Amino acid sequence: MARKGKRPDNMITLTAKAKITDISDQDALCLSMIGYFATKLWNVANMNRNAAWSDTGKIPSFYDQCKSMKDNRWCKLLPSQTSQEILAELDDSYRSWYKLRKNGDKKARPPGYRRKTELSTVTFKQNAFAMVAPDQVELRLPSDIDRESIRLSFILPNKVRLGLVKQVKLTYASSTGDWYLHITHWQTISYRNTGNVMALDLGIVNIIAGIISTGQSFIIPGGELLALDRYFQKEKAKCSKSSSKRCRRLNHLWSVQRNHYLHAISKRIVEIALSNNVSTIVIGDLKGIRQDKNWGDRGNQKLHAWPFEKLIQLIAYKAALAGIRVIKVSERNTSTTCPVCGKRSKSARIQRGLFLHCGQAYNADLVGAWNILQRYLQSVGQPALGVVGALARPAVNLFVWRKTTPLGREQGTFKQAA
Repeated sequence: MARKGKRPDNMITLTAKAKITDISDQDALCLSMIGYFATKLWNVANMNRNAAWSDTGKIPSFYDQCKSMKDNRWCKLLPSQTSQEILAELDDSYRSWYKLRKNGDKKARPPGYRRKTELSTVTFKQNAFAMVAPDQVELRLPSDIDRESIRLSFILPNKVRLGLVKQVKLTYASSTGDWYLHITHWQTISYRNTGNVMALDLGIVNIIAGIISTGQSFIIPGGELLALDRYFQKEKAKCSKSSSKRCRRLNHLWSVQRNHYLHAISKRIVEIALSNNVSTIVIGDLKGIRQDKNWGDRGNQKLHAWPFEKLIQLIAYKAALAGIRVIKVSERNTSTTCPVCGKRSKSARIQRGLFLHCGQAYNADLVGAWNILQRYLQSVGQPALGVVGALARPAVNLFVWRKTTPLGREQGTFKQAA
């Protein structure tokens, strides 16, 4: 039996976005007050962190800030776990900023303050909520509100079925005036016991290079994501202020199109895996990649902005829903090791994505994927995959936007190049 709070191995954590329906004016006022309390707590805690940073040059730890804020008015107005979640979110934001700063990203800025009119996301854990029906949740209200709880009805997206609910987040969409619940739940997964193995090497020129233990290989070029980022960066540079309406809209469109592209990639990977009877996907572990590599100012900027971890997370959860395990394997030296003789040769990897060694020419990114696959097969005692011609002639998967409008590009999909 798993320890309390620890997710069992046969379960996956999913989040469903549900729209709150039939909300009365009184209920909407209560929810607005909760969101306002959360915004005030964020700003006060952020002010305290900024003051500590200015005075000591150090960032207070999460535990130190919780201790110092326990008697704060805004902290006491919210359920204790809700207050701690807001402080934890702020702590994560500061750690992310400080990590970028240490890695040389001079453009990284610490977390900012939230507008007084902004209604922040509020998290309800354990005893702070109860699922009273498949489409109803009861939230415990702060002591300052003259009600103990509020019962909300919601609508789930089609085909979504909730498992064991662990957490509920309340959010407000200012653009539409609607309230939403982000329901985190555990879903039981039945993994495949047998099948082929797919190895993935993540990069920038080719965002994914993959090879399957059957000898088939494929690549997904990263040019579309580079062009997307380049376009929005240029458009944002024309804005006079980062807080302007146009700049905020550009940020929103950029985020929407980027997220759709990453979801499309992860969906494509799972489709390829299912069509080739894959039971395990092995991905090169990119931990420390930003510290270990120096690609110059422009290259480092792309590396810092590249969504490696998010892409891995999307592949992992979509693969799990299809019964496919995702495992990380160290990718150290995989891109510079010859698949023929097994010797390391940094000079073998040349421009335009070529790997030349032992009189053979291969796609450099596929060499990395091939070595990742070999490393995994050896670790589980399976026979190694021989060098195949697919290392030089991979199938190319291109992304095509379905339609371009004056307000941006609509959803797109992948197709295999002829």
